[in-house]
Amino acid sequence: DRNIMTENNSIQILNDETNLIGEHNFFDIAVSYYICSEIYKISNEEFKVALKDFKGLAHRLEYVTTKDNVSYYDDSISTIGETTIEGIKALKNVNTLVLGGMDRQIDYSNLEDFIIQDENLIFMPDTGTRIYKELQDKGNNKKCYLVNNLEEAVKKAKEVTKKNTICLLSPAAASYGFFKNFEERGNKYKELLKEL
Repeated sequence: DRNIMTENNSIQILNDETNLIGEHNFFDIAVSYYICSEIYKISNEEFKVALKDFKGLAHRLEYVTTKDNVSYYDDSISTIGETTIEGIKALKNVNTLVLGGMDRQIDYSNLEDFIIQDENLIFMPDTGTRIYKELQDKGNNKKCYLVNNLEEAVKKAKEVTKKNTICLLSPAAASYGFFKNFEERGNKYKELLKEL
């Protein structure tokens, strides 16, 4: 119930007291609270004001826009399967997931098991192609779309995402070989959404 306790203090953080989305962020908030409270002796009131003002990192579950009743989020900083899973859990209403990037030969079995029944999965090279094939081997190939690049992914997302749901770019892969870094990938996603 959002209670954080240290040796000398405690605080309760309600959902509307932070802009950060997802359970995983409460672990970070707890560490921050410990440092602020125990080391720097910052009051609970000051901590809550700072927490409410903190908007989060760019490209980390960042709300971008809503078009045709579809909300688009940028999670380009997500470069492993576990962060993509946490992003989906945090947003809860993800209808379309866009993933793929440089293949570092990491294990995606946990991600595959988590997304196998998801509504729309849009796969970009190279990891996307690999995950797509591995999902086919596990018996799932419906509502899976292979695309060549981010531009095609955004067009496909516009076409297939249900109204009043979310399209999430959460690549679960590095951007190298396609973009300079995850920031460039996220910024390109935002530019493409403006053009929709």
